[in-house]
Amino acid sequence: MQARNFRLLVGVAMLAGASACSTSDNPYSKLKDAPLVKAQLITVTLVSDTAQVEQAVEQVGFARAAFQPNYQQADAVQASLWSVAEPVAAKASYFKSPKPGTADVRVLVMPLAAKGRESEADVDKAFFRNVLGSDVPVWPLPGKLPENVRVQVWGYLVPNILEARNKLRDNGIPVIFDPVAITTPYLGDHKTLAIRAPDGTVVQLVETAAQ
Repeated sequence: MQARNFRLLVGVAMLAGASACSTSDNPYSKLKDAPLVKAQLITVTLVSDTAQVEQAVEQVGFARAAFQPNYQQADAVQASLWSVAEPVAAKASYFKSPKPGTADVRVLVMPLAAKGRESEADVDKAFFRNVLGSDVPVWPLPGKLPENVRVQVWGYLVPNILEARNKLRDNGIPVIFDPVAITTPYLGDHKTLAIRAPDGTVVQLVETAAQ
């Protein structure tokens, strides 16, 4: 029995070592025809257990945007996209960036889960550069990310959502939410899908009708 247990432990250790090696191999650095899509960051979705983060957003010049309530169907779709409850998605607050060409901020208020996994800097860089054709996005406010705030979603504009879906799948990038067409007060008519960054953050891709 002891010999059998020893062999099991050795097997587990070997699997763990293989997993560590696969992480350091950085699969995103090996993608062909990179970048797979040409994406532009348009929205950073923050989640916090208090609405106080909204004050911090406004203090640095972001302007609160008032929208009519979303269609209920759109709320349900966005909740699934962002991995949050539907009532949380329905009560999202929006803030327009003070600088043209930079990302707006969306704030969701809900109880926070434990912090997710961390990813290696070179893996992040390869993912955003070779999958999305962009730099690694950063916390949009001055100073460090507060303990009670998370980045829930990075939102990117892409030229063609179906073409993006095909290229992602052809290159082994899992699509966690298949393309769907919806209408929201913030983006109007648009098509959208979702993947995940190396650290687990949702990456939402959007093709708008106004493009």
